[in-house]
Amino acid sequence: MKNGLWKTCIGGFATAVFCVATCAQSFGADAKSIEDMEKELNALKASVSSLTEQIESVKQEKIAVSSDAKEDVAALKNEVTTLKEEMRTAAQAEQTLKAEDIAGNVYSEFAKKVKLGGQIRTRAEYANGFYQTPVNNGTLPGATTALATGGVGARGEATDDNYVMNQTRLWADADVNEHLRVFIQLQDSRTFGAEGTTVGFANAGVENSILDIHQGYFDVKKLFDLPLTVRVGRQEITWGDHRVIGNFVWSNYGRVFDGGRFLWDTDTIHAEVIATTIDEDGYFGVDGSNNSDESMYAAQLAFKKLVPGALLELMYIQKNDQDDSATNATLAATGNARTDANGSTANGSGVVIHDIGVRIDGKLPNLDAVDYTLEAHGQFGDYGGMTQQAWAFAGRAGYTCKEVAWKPRFGVEYDFASGDDDSTDGKHETFDNLYPTNHWQGNYGFIDLLSWQNIHDFRGNIKVSPTSKMTVQVDYHYYLLDEEEDGWYLANGSLATARPAGGFTSNDDNLAQEVDLTVSYDLYKNVKILAGYSWFGAEDWIEDNVGDINTSWGYLQTTVTF
Repeated sequence: MKNGLWKTCIGGFATAVFCVATCAQSFGADAKSIEDMEKELNALKASVSSLTEQIESVKQEKIAVSSDAKEDVAALKNEVTTLKEEMRTAAQAEQTLKAEDIAGNVYSEFAKKVKLGGQIRTRAEYANGFYQTPVNNGTLPGATTALATGGVGARGEATDDNYVMNQTRLWADADVNEHLRVFIQLQDSRTFGAEGTTVGFANAGVENSILDIHQGYFDVKKLFDLPLTVRVGRQEITWGDHRVIGNFVWSNYGRVFDGGRFLWDTDTIHAEVIATTIDEDGYFGVDGSNNSDESMYAAQLAFKKLVPGALLELMYIQKNDQDDSATNATLAATGNARTDANGSTANGSGVVIHDIGVRIDGKLPNLDAVDYTLEAHGQFGDYGGMTQQAWAFAGRAGYTCKEVAWKPRFGVEYDFASGDDDSTDGKHETFDNLYPTNHWQGNYGFIDLLSWQNIHDFRGNIKVSPTSKMTVQVDYHYYLLDEEEDGWYLANGSLATARPAGGFTSNDDNLAQEVDLTVSYDLYKNVKILAGYSWFGAEDWIEDNVGDINTSWGYLQTTVTF
C-alpha cells in the first residue's frame, strides 16, 4: 500500500513540478502568447487538483498505516501547500500581464490618440458680367480697368469666363493626453491651369498656389484643473454668422489668424479672449518704422441659458492697423486722402476701430418651428485723421413647417450697415466689415458682390428638403445704398469703382437685385455635391456710375472628406 501511495504521489508531484517549471518559463519568454500561458496554468491547476484528490482518498481509507507512512503523507501535504502558493502567485501574474508587455510598441499606443483626415474640394465656376477672380484681388473682370475711373469697359456683360479651383487639405489631430491637444492642417490651393504648365511646381509669385500650413496650433486643456483652454498658433476663428469674424471658407484659400486664444467653456457660459497679428511689417523692415503692423484683439462672453431657447453673445473687437501707407491708400481710394499744409500726404495714426456687438440666436420657447437671429454692432475710434462713427444691424427669422412634406422653411431677413454721406466733415461713418465670411449662408447674396457696408438688404427665401439627402433653397435680395455718395462695396470690402472727389453724385439709391438658387446633395456619407446659380441685376445707381451690366454666375462643387 505504501509503495502504491508513493508511486501515485511521486507521479502527481512530478507532473505538478513540470507544469510549474513550464509556466515559469512561459512568463519569461517573449515568444509565447498569453493564451499559451493560460493553457499551461490550467494544466497546473488540474494537476494539483488531481493530487489533492488522491491524498484525500488515501486519508479516507480505513487501514492502519505505520508512523513512516503518516510522515510521508504529511510531507506530501506540505508539498501540495507549496504548489498551491506557487499556483496563486502565477494566477496573480496572469492578471497583470498584458499583450503590450510581451510585444511592446510605443507608437501603436500613441497612434490610438491621433486622428488623421483629409478633404478634396473641387469647384467649377462660370461667370458673365461682374465677378471677382479666384485669387480674390478685388477687381471686376467683367469690365476693363476703365471701370476704376467710373467708365464702362469694352468687355461689358458680353465677357464671360470659366475656371476650376481645387483645394486639398490633410490634417492630424492628436490628443496627446488630457491636458494637451495638437492640430496640424496642410493645404494646397490652386486653379486648374493657372500655373501655365503641369510640369514642375506651381509659381507662387503668380497664383500663390503652394503647399502651406493652413492651421497649426496646440491646446493646453483643463489649465489648473479649470474649464480653461489656451490655444496658440495659426488657427481658424469663427463667430456667429461670420459677419465680423469668419474663416472665409468659400474662398479657395480661406482665412486664418496667427495668435492665441483663452477659451472658458461650461454648461452655462462660453468666454474667450483673442490676440492675433494680421500683418507684421516692421520685422521685415518694409517702411523702416517698425510700427506698421495690423493686429486684432477680441473678447466674447456668451450665455447659453440666460435667454430661454437661445444663445446670447456679447462681443468686443479691436482692429488696430498702424500702417500709414496702407491707410493713406485706402483713404485715397475712398476720396478721403489726408494732406498736410503743403498738399503732401499727411502721416497719421492709422486705423484703430473699436467694435461693440451683441447677437442672439435661437428658437421661440414652446414653438421651435420659429427660429430667429438678431445681431447689432456699433463702432468708434480713429480712421486715419477722422473719427470712426458707424453701426450695423442684421435680423433674420424663419418658420419651418415640420408636419408638411419636404419640411419647407420660409424666411425673411433685413441687413443694414451705415454709409458716409460727407467725406469732408472729419467723420468716417462707413461701417467696417472687419474680417467676415460674407458668403456664409448667403448673408448678402451668394454671388459675393456685396459686403456689410453702406447697404440696406431686403431678403426673402424658401428652403425645402425633397429627400433626406437633398436640400433646395431659393433666395431673393433687393439692395439699396444707405448713402448714395459713399459707393458700392464688394464682398472683400473694397469699392467696386473709385469714388470721385466729393463723392458720387447719383440721387438714386437703388443698387441691384439678386436671385440665388442653391442645391445640395449628400451623394454618400463622405461625398457631398453643391450646385448653384445666381443672377445679379443692375439698378439705377450701378447704371448711372458703372454701366447697365447684369451678371450671371453658376458653379458645381464636389467635396470628398476622409
